[in-house]
Amino acid sequence: LSVDAAQQIAIGLETFFLRNERACGNALALAQYLQQHPAVDHVDYPGLPNHPQHARAKMLFGDHGFGALLSFTVKGNKTANQVLDDLNVVMISTHLGDNRTMALPVAQTIYAEMGAEQRQQWGIGDGLIRLSVGIENIDDLINDWNCALG
Repeated sequence: LSVDAAQQIAIGLETFFLRNERACGNALALAQYLQQHPAVDHVDYPGLPNHPQHARAKMLFGDHGFGALLSFTVKGNKTANQVLDDLNVVMISTHLGDNRTMALPVAQTIYAEMGAEQRQQWGIGDGLIRLSVGIENIDDLINDWNCALG
């Protein structure tokens, strides 16, 4: 490990708790918003009471948040890419984990080589979006998704 890399890691660790707290809070707020949106079929986030592992996540994580990752499925024939094309704040990405919110169209990236039939058997529809929620202003994130989802 170089001296410069070690210094960058040390600097990042100084604010990690604050960034993680904000990202987890944003993820919960965004999951709650998406769960109520008429264009969203299903939201998968352990911080939501209807998640099958909610009680376990609450026991394990307590008051430290439920993480910054979530996924949701768009209703109808609209694909993840069609929704993601209309975003302005959220970044479309092939990786997750940043201070910025990043979205990934799951069927079209991670499981693209699997084929539509096998994806359907596994419950991976063309409207499935995975998010790594960042530390932006939550109102900006909600407004961005509101515009993109219509």
